[in-house]
Amino acid sequence: MKKTMLVWSLVLLAIPVLAPAKDFPLEFKTLNAEEAMAFPGGSGLYGTLQLDKPGAITKAPPAISKHPLYGQMSVSTNRLWFRIDESKGDGKGYDRLIVDLNQNGDLTDDPVAARVEQPRQTSAADRTEIALFGPIPVPEGKMIGTWRPIYFAQMYLYTPPADAVANRNTSYLGQLRFKAGWYLETTVDLDGVTQKVGIVDGNCNFRLGDFNQPTTYQNGTETNWYFQGGDYFLVGNDGSGKFENSIGSSVSAPFGPVLYLGAKPYQAVLAADDKSLALEPWAGPLAELALQPHGEQVNGLQVAWEAAPGEWQLLQPGVENGKAKVPSGNYRLYTCTLKVKNAAGETLILSGYKRTPKDTTMARADAATPFKCGAPLEVKVTSARDNRNSGSTASESGSFLDWVFGGNAGAEPVLQQFIQASVLGAGGETYSSFFLKGDKGNLRQPPKPAFAINTADGKQVASGNMEFG
Repeated sequence: MKKTMLVWSLVLLAIPVLAPAKDFPLEFKTLNAEEAMAFPGGSGLYGTLQLDKPGAITKAPPAISKHPLYGQMSVSTNRLWFRIDESKGDGKGYDRLIVDLNQNGDLTDDPVAARVEQPRQTSAADRTEIALFGPIPVPEGKMIGTWRPIYFAQMYLYTPPADAVANRNTSYLGQLRFKAGWYLETTVDLDGVTQKVGIVDGNCNFRLGDFNQPTTYQNGTETNWYFQGGDYFLVGNDGSGKFENSIGSSVSAPFGPVLYLGAKPYQAVLAADDKSLALEPWAGPLAELALQPHGEQVNGLQVAWEAAPGEWQLLQPGVENGKAKVPSGNYRLYTCTLKVKNAAGETLILSGYKRTPKDTTMARADAATPFKCGAPLEVKVTSARDNRNSGSTASESGSFLDWVFGGNAGAEPVLQQFIQASVLGAGGETYSSFFLKGDKGNLRQPPKPAFAINTADGKQVASGNMEFG
């Protein structure tokens, strides 16, 4: 929280004295279990299920099940321990959840959440047990004024514990997901436009006002990063009065000092008591990102902004005619969504991401700064040997055909390698989500990409289709 406050202070010091902002009162809204799990604004907390009780749980009510499930849900800014039990006896179904909401290691002073009654759910694997729990109210000490936030959890149990014990394979049984069942909402009227705006506890730490923080990790020799652990704004742009994501369009944006309504940036300040949201046009220096080479195809964008030296924040600027207005400073591409019509009149929607913290672009005030992303797209094809074959590459042994095909001379060839294709954008982003939207709004995936392997003289020796993802 100290880093967040530091960034706020530096940002606000850089902004000229402004006229009083317009305050919009916030209302407390609740969701049911199904709504909460599908609600936009962060993925919540995740924890893996295990049979061993973690040492951090120092006290708990007697368990009824022979195989109670335990775990820890966490992100960088929050950690919650839990236990799931079977109140009707061993093997009768998990129907009781206790989450250490006050984070003291004692599960006896936390509420017991019951299983939500709903039609039986199964995944593609019929043995998977899926259960919803809640509502789970926070303790009095974590209330927001007179409001008592509630949360819900969803369990995915992939392996029955009795089977896992019998097979001595208890490394991964399933997972528990924890999400907010509440949010704050207001109706704003600015520049002649009226729309719904909300704020949701995306990291489930029982408070609002957290930025998404960058986390770095090593992927082989390459440094990668991602943003997590923060809250989210919600902006209803379709006039429906609801907050619902759709393919290629998101109503949620990372919480921070900048909120976009359409393509216009506003300075946003959440009141200390969470009772109101103050908004006014961003009065600091503004730069313009000119998205290239085909900015007209860009439908959505997320960028990392260096708000203070070494302090990166995630922004989701509105895009209009291939351009985005942003506070001046250093920027890196994070995600990009494209929409383009194909020859059949369908809309092709592609979503890409960039996880390498490099290629910084300086955007200066009152100037158009070229910012690469999107088309033209490059398809990069690579191949790798099956793990059973030592992971060697084509160049290490014989010709390409010897490497791709195995078996004795005269025998039917067997494909031993994996052929992979990456779709890369102009900014170095990787596209991994592809959908076609028909004129009636129906969504489907494009036809599977086909490949063929030819010899130097043009003779085809193999062909096939690739799966998306």
